[in-house]
Amino acid sequence: MPPALPPAAKGTPSLPGPPQPAVPVHHRPLSLNGADAIAAYRNAWNPLTSGPDLMPQADTLPEGEFNVRFFMYGRFTQAQYSDSGGITGLPPGYSQTQLLDLFAMFYGLDLNTELVFLPSVITTFSTQGGTSLNGAGLNDLSFGIKHRWIIQDPFTGRPSFTTAFLVTLPTTSWLGTPVPVGGLPPINVVPSTHFGTPAFTGIAMLRKNMKPLRLIGDLYYTLSIPGTISATAGDAPVFSQFGDLVQYRIGIEDVVDDKRGLGFILEIAGLSGLPFSVDGLPVNTHPSSFNLMGVQPTIEYNLTPRLAASFGVLFPAFGNNEYLATTPNFSLWYYFQGGQDHLLPR
Repeated sequence: MPPALPPAAKGTPSLPGPPQPAVPVHHRPLSLNGADAIAAYRNAWNPLTSGPDLMPQADTLPEGEFNVRFFMYGRFTQAQYSDSGGITGLPPGYSQTQLLDLFAMFYGLDLNTELVFLPSVITTFSTQGGTSLNGAGLNDLSFGIKHRWIIQDPFTGRPSFTTAFLVTLPTTSWLGTPVPVGGLPPINVVPSTHFGTPAFTGIAMLRKNMKPLRLIGDLYYTLSIPGTISATAGDAPVFSQFGDLVQYRIGIEDVVDDKRGLGFILEIAGLSGLPFSVDGLPVNTHPSSFNLMGVQPTIEYNLTPRLAASFGVLFPAFGNNEYLATTPNFSLWYYFQGGQDHLLPR
């Protein structure tokens, strides 16, 4: 009996045709953010997890998908940084604790465009010079739009690149929310804007998935609109020009269990007040500039197939001309399914 033919030689010989590629078809050069790029991205490794607590994500939701992420940020002020970066005690009679509840809402407008709506409630417990400021109310309202210009390529080192533009309305001033006028929310919050001051924020974001890691980086630039504010109730309004604000975020996420969304994240957050403003007006607030930096370990876990949770603590690392504070935070992220037949994480 003759030897059996190898599988490739059995049956009718195949007709001549173009050679088959030895690598996946998506390894060919992809468009920046077209249908081929989104198809490759959605078929690559990208488990649903909570993700970093301190930064938005560059990739956008699928068209028609809506989700809400609840954040609780705390700030426990412990000391203050000097101009040179040294640490000193708080001024006599000064204390401040803040809690901020943020309801971040996102809606996929199309494959690469997302609407952002960021209402929040802030609670303040503080004393300064024997005067107490306690209470809660609506925080300044930020909203805007973001667009993904480049979709990450699973077969190369190309990351996703997205820009966003946010507008902040001074609702604390309009509604009389008890906050230190001209002060800042916890460093965890983005965008960071001075209480009671309208502002515009431009954002650039990067994100790259490399199983089992995700790398994330964000940069924010905020212009505060000058205007008249009263430091305390009853004081005469004073024209105030704040310096522009720069925020930056760097994070690395290690997904330990894809199915359960278990992962660990290391995040670095920074906030700097610049001694100038792009509107050309001289800064007349004190301090005219400052810096803050913190480091946060975060743990994440999916409570259900649609509900992801995370918890972390931002520890102070460096600063000058600002208060030193420890800022714990917690988040719950719920994914509503859009028009697609199954849930797609961003």
